[in-house]
Amino acid sequence: MTFRNIVFSSILVGIIVGSLYGLFQQFQINTIIYAAEAYEVSDAKEQVAVQTDAHTDSDNEAAHSHDHGDGTGWSPANSFERITATLIANIMTAITFSLFMMSVMSFHNLKSDKPKLSWKTGLLWGAALMLSIFVAPSLLGLHPEIPGTLSETIGQRQVWWISSTVATALGLLLLYYGTAAFKFAGGILLILPQVMGAPTLQTHSYANTDPVAVEAMNQLSSQFVTMTTIGMTIFCLLIGALCGFASTRFVRFNPA
Repeated sequence: MTFRNIVFSSILVGIIVGSLYGLFQQFQINTIIYAAEAYEVSDAKEQVAVQTDAHTDSDNEAAHSHDHGDGTGWSPANSFERITATLIANIMTAITFSLFMMSVMSFHNLKSDKPKLSWKTGLLWGAALMLSIFVAPSLLGLHPEIPGTLSETIGQRQVWWISSTVATALGLLLLYYGTAAFKFAGGILLILPQVMGAPTLQTHSYANTDPVAVEAMNQLSSQFVTMTTIGMTIFCLLIGALCGFASTRFVRFNPA
């Protein structure tokens, strides 16, 4: 019964959070991505003409007509498919994080001598999630990037991002639950990824080197970081608050 409640609660929280974040993303983040894609080039010599009506369906299709890979994999071809695929991905991601948060929160309520969780204290857990999966690895390391940005190889970036996320989350857990010695170790874990530094290029540059495109991309990049930060704040705080409420309201442990 307890396991089932954790899973069902996580799915419900994930659907709610993923849907709300998906709406925010569609109207505040995706428009920036679509605008940036109009400036993308597939090679150094290709220049993409930007039309004033670039946000229409036909122009979106034209902007995606250049090759992004070997052409063998499926990718959403039109607006409806793209929006649907993105929404499903958001919901699945939210369910995954909700399941993790619900499990840890439920274990906290069962074993910890610290106060039981509520939606209010869940907000603090959401802030810790935000710090672990976005602030430490992204804002302080690998900044969110719009399409067309040049960067280091994906393998190096993934390794650093995962390492930073795990180290930050573990550091926060040690600071909250650990003894004095473990709290010190937790503090070291928090700063270690930043001391090591993220694998970034020396200069921020784009595949399209046209001066007009570079100026536009710089503006879009700044907007993208701002909107992504707001979106991730909504995502993490909602997960924390709803999981904090659900872990106390719907998850019950039978006394031994």
